[in-house]
Amino acid sequence: MQSNMNSTVNILDLCDEMLLTILNKLDNVDVLYSLIGVNQKFDRLARSIDFTQSLDLTTISSYGDDYSKIKSMFNRFCFYILPQIQHNIQYLTLDPWSMTNILSIENYPKLHKLTLINLKVEMANSIVCTNSSFVSIFQHQISNLVIMINGTSGYRHRWRLCTSMFAQISMKFTNLTHFQFDLITDCIYTLELAGLPSECYSSSIVHLNLKVKTFNDCLWLLNGHLSQLHTLVVHVEHIHNTSNIINNRVIYFKS
Repeated sequence: MQSNMNSTVNILDLCDEMLLTILNKLDNVDVLYSLIGVNQKFDRLARSIDFTQSLDLTTISSYGDDYSKIKSMFNRFCFYILPQIQHNIQYLTLDPWSMTNILSIENYPKLHKLTLINLKVEMANSIVCTNSSFVSIFQHQISNLVIMINGTSGYRHRWRLCTSMFAQISMKFTNLTHFQFDLITDCIYTLELAGLPSECYSSSIVHLNLKVKTFNDCLWLLNGHLSQLHTLVVHVEHIHNTSNIINNRVIYFKS
């Protein structure tokens, strides 16, 4: 008796548990882009909370110089996929490619964590320091914000823009608890915080990560303005003549 060597199993015949095990090994963005709208079963699985809570849309722009592919993928996400899953999204990671169109959708009722990477100083400033829709929509919603500034020029006005952005975010985002303002390694802008008035600090922040110009700026953060702060991660650009200020200022830090 001959066994049937030609028997095959259609992937759609697999149970949901097995399919989810396979799909969980893939990037969420790839799953959504490839499966939403394909058929009823794949569509239902792709819409599950496993793939729609957290999206890193910077992976789309990793296709390099293939502009037409990048544009096509963003258009599919903006106009077809995101409107169907936006009520599930809790965490978004965006870059300049994706930011404008993705955030313009506006209605992300569960979004509480937002990471914006690879921003030029001027672009970041236009987003957070002007009367932009971004601020008006998300200022009371976002509790965890990461902004990563990239640049190579150290003009003085750009240093001031960075400091202004820190102050504006602290004042406008009223429910912010975790804030990372990252000036990446090859970016020489730093924050100059010493002397900022107390209203430029958010009393709700418990975790702060940033880069400052001098040790004096670091100590300024610990003078009592950030009353709920329990974790401070700080990169100090210059440390000098600290002996005169440590004894006078560090006593305000509460462990």
